[in-house]
Amino acid sequence: MTRQLRGGSSRNGLILANGGVLSYQHSICLSSLPQRNESPYPNGNGLEQAEPDSIAPVNFEVKGPATIETYTVEFNRDGTPFQAYIVGRLTDSNHRFLANEGDQSTLLCLSSSNEEPIGKLGTVIADPLGKMGERRNLFSSHSTARL
Repeated sequence: MTRQLRGGSSRNGLILANGGVLSYQHSICLSSLPQRNESPYPNGNGLEQAEPDSIAPVNFEVKGPATIETYTVEFNRDGTPFQAYIVGRLTDSNHRFLANEGDQSTLLCLSSSNEEPIGKLGTVIADPLGKMGERRNLFSSHSTARL
């Protein structure tokens, strides 16, 4: 791809790569064109230029009402859901958190193809027992009663 861009036969390129047992996805967009606003590309980490207040703080041990911002579900080889990883936002403080699913119904909700869980309300708590001596957060979605 870089040879084609440098040779002038292409102006833009997208490279995708899988890793692990198709469990990691990496991508990079490349271009031979300068930025549109003609500013130079940064040297080093672009996060150094980010405004610190623009990034919501992350709490590692949390408790309270929360909303799912994004998530992913890890599946067993037989296709059943194994574990969920949730990035959410606390309703009270607007801080972000990382969590696993708190119960089987939340895991099934996150792996359902009938309903989109992003934006769904729930409750997050710090796991009192922890796994292998490490504490983790657990998110449980609010289920609505069906009469």
